[in-house]
Amino acid sequence: MRILFTGVYSHLYGGLERFAERAAAKLRENGHEVITVGDVPEKLEDVDYVLMHKVPKRAEDLRRLKSKYGEALHFYAHDHELYCLRRHYYDPMRKLCERTYSFFPCRLCAAVTRPQWIFSNISRDITTFINEMRKVKTFVASNYMKNNLIKNGFNPDKIKILYPTFVRPKRDEAAKHAWMANGELNILYMGQLVAGKGVGVLIDAVKLMKTPYRLSIVGAGRDEKKLVKRANDRISFLGWRNDAQSLCATADVCAVPSLWNEPFGMVGAEALSHGVGVVAFNVGGISDLLVPGKTGFFARERSAKALAEALDKMADKKLLARISENALDLVEKLFDPDKFINTLLER
Repeated sequence: MRILFTGVYSHLYGGLERFAERAAAKLRENGHEVITVGDVPEKLEDVDYVLMHKVPKRAEDLRRLKSKYGEALHFYAHDHELYCLRRHYYDPMRKLCERTYSFFPCRLCAAVTRPQWIFSNISRDITTFINEMRKVKTFVASNYMKNNLIKNGFNPDKIKILYPTFVRPKRDEAAKHAWMANGELNILYMGQLVAGKGVGVLIDAVKLMKTPYRLSIVGAGRDEKKLVKRANDRISFLGWRNDAQSLCATADVCAVPSLWNEPFGMVGAEALSHGVGVVAFNVGGISDLLVPGKTGFFARERSAKALAEALDKMADKKLLARISENALDLVEKLFDPDKFINTLLER
């Protein structure tokens, strides 16, 4: 099968790009040809299957895709761009948003929180894109994302959940894990160092813990300098690393302190594949992989104090070992590569 991926840009590398890269590799392993482009090309090739990873910038490009490919056109909703101008889906007061798209409130929200976005987004007609997309077969990263699209008028029958990862449980590695080495809870954070990811809240939280700890922060971002100033000598900044997952071999818990509505939380799924439990705020689609008391804990509210309490709950070697087994079982069930390919290609 000849497959086209659109909306994947080579100059970016985040969760979407990691997913597209891995999905393309897996499809090629199964004998398919995958072509990857960023913006929709002027000349559309003859292909058997199209997966849009981002909505095209122009409505006319979306209409061209629909006209050319018909039932072969699919969309993967990686974020909230279809119904949120800011794509983060929380309001200026950092409250999680629950509204459906509305012209004036959504533009006011975008203008207040990101004034620099006004000129690039003021003319963006989200209503047109929503109307055009409602008939396109759509994949989403979680039950949460599915419900958001349904709220915005999408047909539930045209939406399928397709988890954006296909990791396998690393049982041999997990079996060798020495939990709480040196009597400390080893906490791992992997991701961007920006406000919405909650790294600052995590730094404040570990300082409130009753348990001795070490926090390793892997990643880079515009807030790095400010975060380093807030840290103490138990907190290490390791920068951006291609081998970040290798640090799971010595981690006791993976912190996912996101303050925004994460569409899924790929970092958490990857940690679970190493048998490492997750502590997070209950936002967005994270509840698809975090089962309280079994694969980790949710903080009771979005605050440093509540996050510290949830991390302290993990400070038990027997509990960590039990959570590890549960995590590996969940990964076995949800993230099977063959199931991923079959769902994507609708076999």
